[in-house]
Amino acid sequence: MNFNHGGKGITVCRSILVVVFLAVIGSPVCLADQLQWNPRNVCFEAAQTIGRDSLLISYCSLSDADYVEVWLVQGAITAETSAEGLFEVSVLAKSLFRSQEPFSAVEFPVSADQWHFTATRHAGWTIEEIDLAYTYIYTGNSSFQCLGKVLELDCIVEVETISLPGDVMGTLLPRTRLGHHFSVQPFDFLPTRRISSSLPR
Repeated sequence: MNFNHGGKGITVCRSILVVVFLAVIGSPVCLADQLQWNPRNVCFEAAQTIGRDSLLISYCSLSDADYVEVWLVQGAITAETSAEGLFEVSVLAKSLFRSQEPFSAVEFPVSADQWHFTATRHAGWTIEEIDLAYTYIYTGNSSFQCLGKVLELDCIVEVETISLPGDVMGTLLPRTRLGHHFSVQPFDFLPTRRISSSLPR
């Protein structure tokens, strides 16, 4: 590499070093997404807890502010990752509602008159890999609990419970297993080369 042409060579070298440095420090970040990748038994339990035809909320309480998004979940499975011995939970989900405003953790609990949701009318079924620390599962009485905390896992969250207004829940619950069941089989849509059954062998 030539370092003698107006400093361009040095600039290129520094750029390469920056890229390498970011790649090195970025690798642990993927594994440090709190509860994104976990041992197989943890993912088994999480997938079984989610079940089929259930409701989840996606919300990151550690961000400056994040939208609260409600998903209808057809099913959950345990998927392999690129790290040996670590797995993740994938869900076949469809977005139903998304808050019109993002919320910071200090704004919780949010009063009923502060909630404003927009129905996600044209969302289709997608495969989502979830972080158990930023996923909330319906536990009754219009409340969703952090899945990581439900499973008694070690994670840092600023909001453990999210309660939705009654009118929103009145729209959501008939679409879950508490109402009727769906005929779609979620596992038919998933790439089998990455998947391990969510049931222990």
